[in-house]
Amino acid sequence: MVGSDGVGRRLALIVATSAYEDEGLAQLVSPAYDAAALAGVLADPAIGGFAVSSVLDAASGQISQTIEDFAAERDRGDLVLLYLSCHGLKDEQGRLYFAARDTRRDRLRSTAVSAGFVNDVLFACRSRCKVLVLDCCYSGAFARGLSVKADPSVHTADHFDARGLVVLTASDATQYAFEGDKVVGGATPSIFTSSVTRGLQTGAADIDGDGLVSVDDLYEYARRQLAGQPQLQNPRKWEFDVAGTIVLARSPAAPGPTVAPPAESLPAVLSPNWGNAAPVSARVRQTQWWLGLLLFLATAVVLSVLLMRWLFDWLYFLGLTDQLPADTAGLVTAAAGGALWAVAYGAVDAARSSPARWYDLHLRWLATLRQVVQPSGWRQFGQAVRAAVPLNVALTLVVSVLIGAYGYDHWGGSQGRDKSFPLAYTLLTTLAVATYLTSEQRKRREDA
Repeated sequence: MVGSDGVGRRLALIVATSAYEDEGLAQLVSPAYDAAALAGVLADPAIGGFAVSSVLDAASGQISQTIEDFAAERDRGDLVLLYLSCHGLKDEQGRLYFAARDTRRDRLRSTAVSAGFVNDVLFACRSRCKVLVLDCCYSGAFARGLSVKADPSVHTADHFDARGLVVLTASDATQYAFEGDKVVGGATPSIFTSSVTRGLQTGAADIDGDGLVSVDDLYEYARRQLAGQPQLQNPRKWEFDVAGTIVLARSPAAPGPTVAPPAESLPAVLSPNWGNAAPVSARVRQTQWWLGLLLFLATAVVLSVLLMRWLFDWLYFLGLTDQLPADTAGLVTAAAGGALWAVAYGAVDAARSSPARWYDLHLRWLATLRQVVQPSGWRQFGQAVRAAVPLNVALTLVVSVLIGAYGYDHWGGSQGRDKSFPLAYTLLTTLAVATYLTSEQRKRREDA
């Protein structure tokens, strides 16, 4: 069944840079030659059906503004595809930047497009179907004397966490580095984009043979194509809270009418139960899912207990001694709260249809913490605080301690405290978890 959001617009922005004013970047092989061919395939109404815009060899300011304009004023059902083909540069702090025509290696913050900016723009985009394709030759902008091999990975997943986003990248490793003006290593010509273009154009990327090319199909096709090639490219894919299967194109090789149906009939996303997709329960049968749940359970319990110890020490310092519950009661309630929230996270994650990874729950948790630190609105801030382990456990403990203190003063001393504290904590935690699960279920229905 095609989701109701599948009738949205299909929009693509191609950003490619092959000419650089910086002499160091200009001497390297450019990865941007095949961008025009990809744009043509995506715009073909018989294949991709995208409305395609392109920005070629532009300055960093123009690229940033175009990306922000592209992502703004989108509807939830729109499919948004952003393609970047350029040099990717890491600074000494590990931050990732995308090079533009005017990029200077010694002024990345002001002359390049930061991955943080791209993530913020996609995070604010209302679309729930976003695809970011990166065909970049990555380098480390290392200072003289620092080992080039200090961190050979780009850690792409650490730079992006927008909801409803899939990231496809040609590689996640640095191929070269600068020591002053000297290039250490070398950027090899990329064949990722040409492989992707060929797979879409011929229909060979339709791995499951259902007549549609999904993001998963395209990634698997590119991975197989590049597996036997001598270039140092190993495609990677990350998903961030994606509901359903995102459809990129029709397969020209699939049997059908000689006249292609209109692009509007091509769904942006398929619901998890479409066609032969795996049932929701299949995710919990994967070892990776259970490993991730156990690891996140340990994380939630340990952090909740540590924060509880610090909180109780602080309350003792303020003079609340008799009003506080026993340390054992505090430890048990904190550990139980952390465990319950870990189970709630697992219940939400189990409804997803994509293959499980052991770090999925931690990614969801980190995205929630990010909303606490950088909220997009007061409502989002409140929702994030409610679900951000261990902050939510600590807040529940504080309120429960205050209720327990009231019980100590008005309901019979320590006996009233020991009865009111666990009762208040249980009710408050249950209410918070129930509202979290209800809101996540409502979001999933809206996205389906």
